[in-house]
Amino acid sequence: MKAITPPLLVLLVVGCGASTSSVRTVRVEETRVVAVRGQGGETEVHVLSADVLFDEGNTHLRGGRCLDAVERYDTLVREFPSSRYVSPALYNAGLCLQEERAWEPSVAHYQQLLELRPGSSDEKHARLQLAEGLETLERWEAALENAERTLGRDDLSSDERLEALARRARAVLGQGRNEDAARLAREAISYYRTRSGDEVIHDEYFAAMASYVLAETVRLRAEALTFPDGSVLEQHDVLDRRAALLLEAQRAYFDAIRMTNAHWAAASGYRIGAMYRAFFDAITQAPVPPPPRPMTDEQLALYRDSYRGQLRDRVLPLVRHAIRYWELTLTMVERTGVESEWTARVREDLEHTRSMVLAAGPAATVIQ
Repeated sequence: MKAITPPLLVLLVVGCGASTSSVRTVRVEETRVVAVRGQGGETEVHVLSADVLFDEGNTHLRGGRCLDAVERYDTLVREFPSSRYVSPALYNAGLCLQEERAWEPSVAHYQQLLELRPGSSDEKHARLQLAEGLETLERWEAALENAERTLGRDDLSSDERLEALARRARAVLGQGRNEDAARLAREAISYYRTRSGDEVIHDEYFAAMASYVLAETVRLRAEALTFPDGSVLEQHDVLDRRAALLLEAQRAYFDAIRMTNAHWAAASGYRIGAMYRAFFDAITQAPVPPPPRPMTDEQLALYRDSYRGQLRDRVLPLVRHAIRYWELTLTMVERTGVESEWTARVREDLEHTRSMVLAAGPAATVIQ
């Protein structure tokens, strides 16, 4: 049973002999009286109002009780859909869940805000926060749409516009459109480098992200080149082209590292090492070129083993490069104290690659 008081009350402020000119109309929040059955079967009466629910949600939020805060905010939105607190309640709930890395419900709250309160004062910041969740969940189509809607605003600061530009490039990369992603990443980097005066960008996080995206497009182009089942000359042609792209990607990753953002520096350091390891694997697993003369099955087996062994020893420095870059990345992480998903990848791949080198035998040893 619910009793609803009107959301707009007329309060008469009068004194002795007051005229109708002293009447003021004051907007107050709607209140609901809710009768519920308690655990013991008794009837309990709860008085709900949007402002009280919002204040309680904020109190829980400040106290680190995210689930309790979200429960208050969600009750507010459900019971008082016309309240002026709907937009900030949904934003705060999304932010709280984002801090807890509860990405699905966080994204849902931001999207609900954009649906229920388009044009609210929270819309811009909701879109900026929503972008991280959509990227984490790899919802690239929605992430691209959100970035483009953000870029369509005329109230972005230079930092916010750079963020939207970098996120747009990353969303396009996530869709597998490498050439478009490279173009958009360069556009973001150019925007960053050409800001001056009051528009100078001080936080380099998204400039580093754009540089990382650009490097990723080059790496993916390199790794798309596979070694053919052909002659040594044909394989050398692929090797040369892939090696050139590897160096181009490495320079782009170095650009991201120079931005001195710990997150993207770790990601770039990991990728450089992983590129060398992937290059080593691709070379050593490439088809063996045809022998220079006819051979028996036994001779052919010896020829293939010998070819792969010589090839392994010649390209082993690539693995040493990988190990070196991963070690440098871990040193940087220890210095900055910023742990991330990239740190775990570095440690796992570093341990695996060291074990592989030790198992390769005496010719492949010596990595400190």
